[in-house]
Amino acid sequence: MWEILFKEKGGDYMEWEGLLQAITTVGFPIVCCIAMMWYVKYSTDKNREEVSMLNEKHKQEMTEVTQAINNNTIALTRLCDLLKAEEGEKE
Repeated sequence: MWEILFKEKGGDYMEWEGLLQAITTVGFPIVCCIAMMWYVKYSTDKNREEVSMLNEKHKQEMTEVTQAINNNTIALTRLCDLLKAEEGEKE
């Protein structure tokens, strides 16, 4: 059965004749289930690749955000120290 579905000829993996022969051999529901199974696997694999790529981008973005927050914290601490020093001088 698999030879009929995945017969190579001229670079095509599935020909119309092979598809029709598979339908007549094993039946339309089985061929449809196999096609849907392939589609679900293909879609899932593509989705995993996209999610992986997005996770990597998000990780880089969060590293940059963390660095910016740390820099802002240092700047605010210095400003607070300067303000306290100026208040101490005025008194």
